[in-house]
Amino acid sequence: MKKNKRRKLMLIGGLVLTIIVIFLPIVYTLGYHNFTGTPVATNGRMDLSTVRLGDRKTYMDGQWEFYWNQFIESEPEQLTKPDFIIEVPSEWSSYQLQGTNLPAKGYASYKLSLAKLAYDDEVTLFIPDFSGAYRIFVDGQLTAESGIISKDNQKIFTVPKAILYPVLLSEAPTHEVIIEVATTRFSGIYMTPILGDYKQIIRENSFRNSIRFILFGIVLFSFVVLISMYLLSVRNKVNSFWMPVMILFIIIRIMITTEFYSFWQPILFFNLPYESTNELMYLVSFVLKYLQIFLIQEQSGIVFHKKEKIVFLNFYCMLYLIYLFAPQNIYNQYLSVIVPMLTFTIDIFLFIKVYRGRDKLQKFGIVAFLGSSLITMGLAIDSFYMNGKIYMNMSLTMMSMFLAFLLIMGLVYTMRIGDLYDDFTKSTSRLELAKKQISMQREYYDTVSGQMNEMGKLKHEFDHFAEVTKRFTEEGSLNKLKEYLSEYSEKAKIDPFVELSDHTVVNSMIRYYYLQAKEYGIIFENKCVIDSRITISDSDLCIILGNALDNAIYACKQLDSSKSRFVSIEAITMEEKWLIKVTNSYNGQLVIHDGRYISSKDGSAHGFGIRNIEQIISAYGGIMQIEHNEKIFMLMAIVPINKIY
Repeated sequence: MKKNKRRKLMLIGGLVLTIIVIFLPIVYTLGYHNFTGTPVATNGRMDLSTVRLGDRKTYMDGQWEFYWNQFIESEPEQLTKPDFIIEVPSEWSSYQLQGTNLPAKGYASYKLSLAKLAYDDEVTLFIPDFSGAYRIFVDGQLTAESGIISKDNQKIFTVPKAILYPVLLSEAPTHEVIIEVATTRFSGIYMTPILGDYKQIIRENSFRNSIRFILFGIVLFSFVVLISMYLLSVRNKVNSFWMPVMILFIIIRIMITTEFYSFWQPILFFNLPYESTNELMYLVSFVLKYLQIFLIQEQSGIVFHKKEKIVFLNFYCMLYLIYLFAPQNIYNQYLSVIVPMLTFTIDIFLFIKVYRGRDKLQKFGIVAFLGSSLITMGLAIDSFYMNGKIYMNMSLTMMSMFLAFLLIMGLVYTMRIGDLYDDFTKSTSRLELAKKQISMQREYYDTVSGQMNEMGKLKHEFDHFAEVTKRFTEEGSLNKLKEYLSEYSEKAKIDPFVELSDHTVVNSMIRYYYLQAKEYGIIFENKCVIDSRITISDSDLCIILGNALDNAIYACKQLDSSKSRFVSIEAITMEEKWLIKVTNSYNGQLVIHDGRYISSKDGSAHGFGIRNIEQIISAYGGIMQIEHNEKIFMLMAIVPINKIY
């Protein structure tokens, strides 16, 4: 019940955190000017009298002058009056010229006058993570360019990385900014231009690029580690095919993100214009979303029916076909936000499915599910950012989220492999104990059988004994009778059969170690009483007693025979608690690692005896304690009788 409630709180908390992380940057963007007090452009003019570029960058959003099918800086002879005032960021396909919506493809110029901007150092102005080709001029000086702009759509070439140039502002009271844009798909400046100190921006971009490649290196390393863990897990039949496939798509999705693409563009993507990879980006994102079904089913144990998988497969195929074949004007104007938002329908479904089946989650399943929500966060934030809904630079967010997901999954795999190793060592320990039990039982029955055979022989010889005794008595040969009786007494002597416990399994085990102790001259004291109310399984009793006595006998055997060597086992019921105490002499040398007692015995499972005892005692609601001095080692465990189950 408590576990179910805890899972419920974790799932609800994860949902709330996901929503906050996704929408907090949007809320900040919506209230950016109120929060920071920075100006906004109005009717093609921005008053920057309150702005200090040395302190922070300035987002150049607001109303810009718009010139359709004109490059007003490159070809100033074309300069005319602006066609209209346009909001930046936005898409020009949502505006009309002469009663007709502008097409998604094309070229245009944006113009903004900056009033009362005074700054002595070099400045620059650029559009971060923008997919179209552009050139930016400040007072006629080129300060940024990305790709190749052209009036011919076939000659437009887009890259997501801009080349920045420093510009020194004149002493004029007003400065002019012109942006010339050409695009084959995205219809205008949908990202917000940024004005700032040139050196500061170069340092920030350089730092961001370094972080980007470091993160990507960690992602690749995590990929290799996860694949290795995956292979180990598959060998033990823990996982299936979906995790490595998902990691592969994560890496591809990272490689086609904005500025990162500029590095891979000539190496892996045949130098395709960035706008041409948008179809691939959507496809990879859709596949990632769909694969979450299989990942969560595999890692959490929640079963998804075949019909559910088919429904979402058809759903994502429909969304992708809409993206591919919808007219670009219509898509940019009406669907550019709706289609990406619809892709997150599966996340709502997955949450409801896991929430309802939370009591059926397998071990570490909730960790895997909450980890997968990082994929949702990364894709959602990247979608909002690339659609211009977030001003802050979030280009590293998706990669960071993906990396966090891989690290969490690596942790989950590590814990599961650790569980497998623990299970293996426990199984090995149990197997060894089972072999010992068989040996103990064999010795026990051999002893009983031997004594019964001896009794049979004595019975067979009894008639002869009676006859000889009668003859010596009749003859009056008392000396010969005494001599015969003494000889017969020695011949008929049988080792006493010792019952050490009224519990059959425990008796055979204690007797086994009693005989071992006797063989090596070790004093063995037994006060073991097994309360009938105790319901600890025989196998667990064997693990507790077997490991404790085995360690005790071994420790005594390491002592010189001239020294006092003893083993004492005591098991009693006291105040509704079952107490077991094993005490032995030892040489004073202990191996302790990370607070755990490690056995010095050879063998594949050495060091797990005390750990296994502790785990079993804990499972029955008890506690284990170890005390020792330079000569005596004592292991004690207490188990409440009313909590044994």
